Amino acid sequence: MLRLVISVVSAVWFVCVFSGCQPAEIKQETSRPVFFPPAPERPRLQFLKSFSGPEDLGAPGPGAFEKFVLGEPETMEGITTPYGVAIFEGKLYVCDVGKRMVEVLDLKNHTFGYLTKDRRLMNPVNIYIDNGGMKYIADPTAGVVFVFDKSNNLKAMLGKELNISPIDVVIRGQRCYVTDFGSNQVIVLDKTTGGEIARIGKKSQGQRQIKPLSELPPGEIILISDLALDEQDNVYVTDKAGARITKFDRSGTFKRTIGRLGDNIDEFVRPKGIAIDKDNRIWVVDASTEVTKIYDQQAQLLLFFGLPGNEPGMMNLPAKVVVDYDNVELFREYAVEGANIEFLVLVSNQYGLNKVSVYGFGSFPGPERTIAEARELALERPSENGLGRKTGELPPLTKAEPRKIDVQRVEQQREIAELYYRSIALYRAGQLEKAREGFDKVLKSGLIPAAMAETIGSYLVDIDNILAKKQGLRQAEQQREIAELYYRSIAFYRAGQLEQAREGLAKVLESGLIPALMAKTVEGYLADIDNALAKRQSLRP
Repeated sequence: MLRLVISVVSAVWFVCVFSGCQPAEIKQETSRPVFFPPAPERPRLQFLKSFSGPEDLGAPGPGAFEKFVLGEPETMEGITTPYGVAIFEGKLYVCDVGKRMVEVLDLKNHTFGYLTKDRRLMNPVNIYIDNGGMKYIADPTAGVVFVFDKSNNLKAMLGKELNISPIDVVIRGQRCYVTDFGSNQVIVLDKTTGGEIARIGKKSQGQRQIKPLSELPPGEIILISDLALDEQDNVYVTDKAGARITKFDRSGTFKRTIGRLGDNIDEFVRPKGIAIDKDNRIWVVDASTEVTKIYDQQAQLLLFFGLPGNEPGMMNLPAKVVVDYDNVELFREYAVEGANIEFLVLVSNQYGLNKVSVYGFGSFPGPERTIAEARELALERPSENGLGRKTGELPPLTKAEPRKIDVQRVEQQREIAELYYRSIALYRAGQLEKAREGFDKVLKSGLIPAAMAETIGSYLVDIDNILAKKQGLRQAEQQREIAELYYRSIAFYRAGQLEQAREGLAKVLESGLIPALMAKTVEGYLADIDNALAKRQSLRP
């Protein structure tokens, strides 16, 4: 049923791809419902609500004591750069890689806070919560999966002896599945002991280049990202550089790939977050084209939604997608009257106004006659390519033929992608000058899409703001030091220790950090000191 809408909404995709869609201007959230696909097709998703901070809950931000304990720079109110998300018993958990903390938005009690203050949690990227409320957090910088109990007490650190860099984590039974950035494999751990049970996928071959990319061996992953499991314990893994999803069965045997590099609607540029619903539909975020796509088990694209922008329902560097069946009641008030919401879909956006967007999947009422008339009108209209089509005949989703890939350009794009992610890492590590240098090179390469250029522009603005703030803090600290030196020098002057007073006041004047009026005062003191010292010298025998 979903497949029927592809041919109609695909026009939107091609317009966006070939005209270089820019993010829409930021507007106030409208009360008008937003559906996907749009009319005249029957909608299957409605954008319900977005969260970016305490204000979206009617909640206060962190208190003064919490700011004192955690430090001001890392407790800015609101979500800054979300990646992984999870929702459990009315609480939304957000892995904020910008603040290196896990935020907790209590949707029932309207409060905003943090999972933990434990500084061993260095870079939480993804979170998984099991049915008992145990929280598993993948931290590639710390090199472990942190385990917190239902009361948010740290209980274990899995994988600390294995030298791994966990990116994503999923629990199934006694098994803890982890995507490892170092080996580009899925590592299966015992969730209690942390011992290694198995590895899924071929170990990364280092810097070996695959030319062309279409010849990447089955089961091998270039740049591993997120994972999901279906009801049969099949494992699905996204490959950001390989631009595809790889499916393995429970034993780790390769089953198939889904998608490939390209700009067709059923292809990928940079797939990241992935989820599987109860009907085994595959939901995957494409961060570069800024949409979420839905596939069936035959690797056929059913629907996509999002597109770049800041208006409600649109996406801005999306990272994670999650499906949830347990918290629908909390969002029914946002659905149109008569809607039957089957489950929620959550998507994190690393930029823009809607940091975590919540959609409802289900069936929605609509003016059937209006929709039918609009469809008939659209189908009777001549096609742009001049090829007629019978009224009522929907264009089929044709399978894209393999295309020749410009090997040199792909290699350049891969190098630029690696530079981009190195720059991201430098940015997160606080090495802002180096990050800025890398982002500049990426931007000047001319090999990135407009949406990604917008993203880098946001990074550069953020870096400039932080550097300006640091410069301001440095200047404020210098001014404080000069003020202290000034008052010490005045104390020396009044105590008759003129040489020490003169030395200090001279440094104050040379600093250039004092206002003009104060400079005249200091010059007056220095003149008095010089006269007093000269007089003292003349009185000596």
